Formats: sequence, C-alpha cells, structure tokens
Amino acid sequence: VQVDENRVEEVRLRPVFTIATKRMPVTEGVVEIKNKDGWAQICDNGWTPKNSRVVCGMMGFPHEKKVNKNFYK
Repeated sequence: VQVDENRVEEVRLRPVFTIATKRMPVTEGVVEIKNKDGWAQICDNGWTPKNSRVVCGMMGFPHEKKVNKNFYK
C-alpha cells in the first residue's frame, strides 16, 4: 500500500466512541495509516469491499462486516 509515494509503515484503528466502563478491544472506528509524515485518516471515497478485506486482514480480523452508516450520524 502506498500513499502519495510514501510507504505506509503502520495501520491502526482509532476508536470513535470511548467506553468508560470496560476495557474492550477496538473492533470499529476510523482507519488511520502512518507514513514518514505521521498519522493520517483514510478517506472512504471509492472504498470497496476488497479494501475492507485487506485492511481488516492487516489488523488481524477474520473478515469485514457491513455497518449501518446512519449509526454514526
């Protein structure tokens, strides 16, 4: 994966919601990449199910799962 000709060093999932009562693994949120300039959020324009499978696999998840986008509004 390359972004603006800079190699991606790391991929992470930044949680959207904080869970105050329990420390649970992050399984949903904003996908961010790290390159030589620091961390940046990935835009979802043109995002495909294949992109989801690749990113989920990079983070150790067995597969992607569709969500209701209205949930985050």
